[in-house]
Amino acid sequence: MSGRFDGKVALVTGGANGLGRAIAHAFVDEGARVGILDLEKPATLADASRVIAIAGDVAHPGTASEAVAQLVERWGQVDILVNNAGAYPDAMVVDMTLDQWRRVLDVNVTGTFLCSQAFARHCLARGAADARIVNISSTSARSPRAAGAAYCASKAAIETFSKTLALELGPHHITVNVVAPGYIDVRGWSDRFPDRASDELRAALVRGIPLGEAGHPTDIAQAVLFLCSDAAHHITGAVLDVDGGAMAGRFNLPAPAGARPSDAQ
Repeated sequence: MSGRFDGKVALVTGGANGLGRAIAHAFVDEGARVGILDLEKPATLADASRVIAIAGDVAHPGTASEAVAQLVERWGQVDILVNNAGAYPDAMVVDMTLDQWRRVLDVNVTGTFLCSQAFARHCLARGAADARIVNISSTSARSPRAAGAAYCASKAAIETFSKTLALELGPHHITVNVVAPGYIDVRGWSDRFPDRASDELRAALVRGIPLGEAGHPTDIAQAVLFLCSDAAHHITGAVLDVDGGAMAGRFNLPAPAGARPSDAQ
């Protein structure tokens, strides 16, 4: 399906590592020009002639509008927004500091709001009628885990925010959807926190997946590309679980031993 996004410009937040990297690469492979907004610029770009790397924190006011402005200056427009940037903590509620809680909500929720607002304003100003927003949530939004209160709450907020935004932008033919990954093994796609999960935790996660294997970052990328394609023109306000069937039944994951807060965007 090469060329599906010829002529399109996509902004992918958190695109330097993990799922964001896979999403950015997939868009480039199918003809899009891509802006990657992350705390750090990626070490290598998929195609330097069609990729702009922008260093910035999505939680800071002004970052999103500046990123949109850079893409408009370079390519004249932005057609697609993927809100993927996220902070990932591991801390029990009784141990979590207020700063840790705020950082997760600032990045995951406020960052999604600010980027969506800047993108939507651009689209409305230029009369775009086929723009797409895809927000990356998590099945943790509806199946929470111990030591993940801030993360799970933030992803639930993203799903509700996305539905509200779909209602507001629907009359302008701008779709807003959510991809909710289950356990995705990002090793090989991320230079940050490669050993964040122990082998025991990975095995426990896989045992809860009916298909019997972890997902791959490209699984998420292809779901995002589908929701941004013409094939999904009549889909908005939807949450697409990409989890190997894990949400089809009950699964209780215990808190990891010695849980520590960690932050990645």
